[in-house]
Amino acid sequence: MIRILVPSYGRAGQASTMSILPSADIVVPESQWDLYEKTYPGRVLTIPDSKDGNIARKRNAVLDMLEPDEPCFMVDDDLLNVDKIKHGKLADVQQMLESFSNAAQDAGAYYGGFSNYNDPGKMAEYAPFSLTKPSYGCVFIRNDPSIRYDESLGRHEDVDIYLQYMLKHRFVFRDNRYYFNFECNKDVAKRVQPGGIQGGDVEHRDALIALRKKWGGLIKLKDGRMNGVHQPIKGT
Repeated sequence: MIRILVPSYGRAGQASTMSILPSADIVVPESQWDLYEKTYPGRVLTIPDSKDGNIARKRNAVLDMLEPDEPCFMVDDDLLNVDKIKHGKLADVQQMLESFSNAAQDAGAYYGGFSNYNDPGKMAEYAPFSLTKPSYGCVFIRNDPSIRYDESLGRHEDVDIYLQYMLKHRFVFRDNRYYFNFECNKDVAKRVQPGGIQGGDVEHRDALIALRKKWGGLIKLKDGRMNGVHQPIKGT
């Protein structure tokens, strides 16, 4: 069974992902273990408090729980539902993740995920998979110890690691038929990072500047905000 790991902070009892994915483990700082254990007994993994407080640092601590080449899904803790685009809500999300994991591993993928938009008009039934497009929120990662989230960014760490995996392994694996709907999608202005870690406008701006310096024109901008990512390697 594929491991499903859910980074969280200060949201004991509010991590909706845990009810949707019954085999998931939630990863929290040691100081919050007792609060989470009351709500999700037997499903709480801890990291030292020193490895928390920054979402990239925390995600790296999650990856460090894995053996080299071991696959997992890393899922934000505020999942509301999953849509099978054009067909409505998906009932058994966990089974779909198992099937995706099997396909991704058979393909030799090290990174992947699902569609970033829930638009039936953009869902091409004849092209259900992409090999170059990014995914966020719920991502498949086959642990490559040479690739880690960039802790200097503060935000946009998910964009950065997609580009790292893409450039090293030459492709990613995305299933365009599914869309993961998270609570944070409903109010971008809150600037709340996955796992309950706060991030304000200043942090958002500074991270975008750092990301742009690192990756240059691969980062699309519009009105001072990120407006997508140019695919570093062309393909499907």
